[in-house]
Parts: sequence; C-alpha cells; structure tokens
Amino acid sequence: MDVGQIIDTAIRLYRLNFGEFLAIAAITLPVSAASAIAGGLIEDKVVAAIVTAALAIPSIAIGLVAQAAIARAVADIDEGVAPDFNSVYGRVLPRVGTLFLTALRVAVIVLALCLTIVGIPFAIYFMVRWVFFTQTIIIDGETSGNATMASADIVQGSWWRTFGILIMVGILASLPAAAVSLLFSAASPVAANLASAVVAVVVFPFSAGTLTLLFFDLQSREREHVSIA
Repeated sequence: MDVGQIIDTAIRLYRLNFGEFLAIAAITLPVSAASAIAGGLIEDKVVAAIVTAALAIPSIAIGLVAQAAIARAVADIDEGVAPDFNSVYGRVLPRVGTLFLTALRVAVIVLALCLTIVGIPFAIYFMVRWVFFTQTIIIDGETSGNATMASADIVQGSWWRTFGILIMVGILASLPAAAVSLLFSAASPVAANLASAVVAVVVFPFSAGTLTLLFFDLQSREREHVSIA
C-alpha cells in the first residue's frame, strides 16, 4: 500500500470498530487526565514539573500496553476475527514483561546516544529501525532479544519511507489535540489540558492502527523482495 492507502485503511478500520478500539485505548485516559489536571491546577512550576514527570512513567507504560492491544486488534481483523477488549488484552498481558524489557533497552540506548549530542542522528536512525518491536512481540511472538532485530529487518531498505510516514502520522495525530487545547485555552489551563488528553485518547487507535498497518505493509514488501530474489 502507499501512504494514502495505509491512512485510509486505518481510518476505515477505526470507523468500523470504533467502540472496541476506543475501549482498548481508554485505559490510557486516567493517567493522562491526572497529568493534565495536575499540570493545570498546581501553580508552583517546579512542583507541577515533578508531578508531571512522576506520572510520565506510568503513562508511557500504559500507552505501550494500549499500543500493543491495538496492534493485536488489527492483527485479529486481518485474521478475520472481530476485535474484542477482553480477548485482545488477554493475549497482550502475558507479554507485558517482554514489552517493557524491550522498551527499556531501546530507551536506554536512544537516551545514551542523545546525551552525547553528536549521537542524536544515530538515535533517530535506531528509533526508526526499532519502531515495530511492539508488533514483532505481540503479532509475531518474538522474544525481547529478537524483537528489535526483527523490526530492523523489515525496515531495511525502507528507512526513509518509514521515517516520512511516521512523521506524517505523528503530525496528523497531534493536530486534533492541539486544536482542541487551543479552543479551550481561553477557559482555563485545566480545561485545555483535559480536553487535549481526551482527544488524544480518541485519536490513539488511529495512530497505533496506522503503525501496525505500516508494519504489515513492510512485511509484505520484505516477503516479495525475498521471493523475487
């Protein structure tokens, strides 16, 4: 698929399975809302920054689990099975340890490269190569040690295309939350932050679904390349 087809398919799948996809993504809302409210209510900027930082870790962890669940739901649809909240999380939760371990390793490497300043381009390079580790773990059943290598294999030869699509999807996914936040900014910081958090949850299945469709697309290209070779 080209990028337009990937995005159109992601929107169509979300529309056809709106209730289940939104329910899957809704687990990210409590922590996101708590962070939004705390950031708006706490006047002391230092305290607000500490609270936001403290909530960032559980927020990232829950977001990773939700992304894995959306990936599993898209894979179920591909297999002809209707996505179901309980079924999806029932298959994702046993692999949470593998997800977290892989994510931690990726984060440590990327952060270490970023701290050197000159390593930032390499950090971006590896982030794109490893971006599909969630899909390789949840869909392909890879171990923590093999997940990043499996992701790198399917990105091989399509790095710039993958990077461009990720940037495009990131912009598309961030626009609704930014627009709503701006709309509510005249009311109060809490209302703006909370509205932005809610919209981000609604948009989440689109971005996570698009990432999974791109994963399938790259897998298909890799298989075709191997077949031709």
